[in-house]
Amino acid sequence: MSKVLIFKNDRVGDYFTSINSINLILNKHKDNDIEIFLSKINYKFNFIFQNLENRIFNYNLSIIEKIKILFYLMVNDISDIYILAPKNFYYYLPLFFRKIKFHAVCIESETSRPSKFLKKYLYNKEILYRNNKSKILSVYKVLENLINHKTECKDFVSLNFEKFDFFEFPKNPTFFHYKHNLFDEKLNWSNFEIKNFINYLSKNREHIVFSSELYNEEKDYFFYKNFNSFDFNTKKFNKLNNDNVLYLKNIEGKNLVNAIYLCKDVIAPESGITHIGSFLNKKTLALMHFNFKYKSDIFRQIIACKEWAPLSNFKFTILKKDYSKSINKLSKLM
Repeated sequence: MSKVLIFKNDRVGDYFTSINSINLILNKHKDNDIEIFLSKINYKFNFIFQNLENRIFNYNLSIIEKIKILFYLMVNDISDIYILAPKNFYYYLPLFFRKIKFHAVCIESETSRPSKFLKKYLYNKEILYRNNKSKILSVYKVLENLINHKTECKDFVSLNFEKFDFFEFPKNPTFFHYKHNLFDEKLNWSNFEIKNFINYLSKNREHIVFSSELYNEEKDYFFYKNFNSFDFNTKKFNKLNNDNVLYLKNIEGKNLVNAIYLCKDVIAPESGITHIGSFLNKKTLALMHFNFKYKSDIFRQIIACKEWAPLSNFKFTILKKDYSKSINKLSKLM
């Protein structure tokens, strides 16, 4: 039996925008063995398709990984490959493996991927236009068009949500996520302002649970010292004083998705978290900030918002560097 491969070694938000498309591929090729190539970070969410074989690769493929992929294609009987992660290396493969049908998402922009020459060797393609406002489609729609499976589908998504049995999770909280790129780099907010922002959210919601990026040890320690917290690694609860705010320390993978599922809504920087919230059909408010130096910057942000905006229950607001102005603006949405 021939194999079908899916290349999806990219970021968390990219993965969650592709779940419906992966499900379509599983239906379209239900008589084939199907394998997906995931990035290390997306492998943490491989529970979503329990019967799908996985291989782990870096987001940026190393030379050794590229050789491994070439060898794998040479020794296996592969009928179709879906390029859902637009890496330049993948677009060269159809030149050398002419019997395999390559289906790919291509990008038309200032630096298009792939070139016109390489596009000729793709069996099937759909274009993400980033240089023409009249042709913009969401990533969801482009992927759906690429798979082009119109018949009735079985749902291969496997999600078994349940209450956490190792600590008491608040009832119907709002999920918030701290992201260094937004709050520290773009907004340049102090720790005092970030703490006040979380407390502001807690005054407008019954409960707030929140997470932060796993690699940011400085902020992790700050949150641990200033809020009630539960550590998913040690399974220990740290009790302080504010009962309606809980920091979810070291949360990832299935626990992260389960926590968001147990929340009534999501407030977070535009990221993988907002796409998980949309996937779970949660009311989602994306927090953004743009630095516009040139007119072309405005055009690129319009394109990005239309391309990546989740399909339902989604709003966004643009925060200001001035903390007070951001709070005033946010108060109208709370």
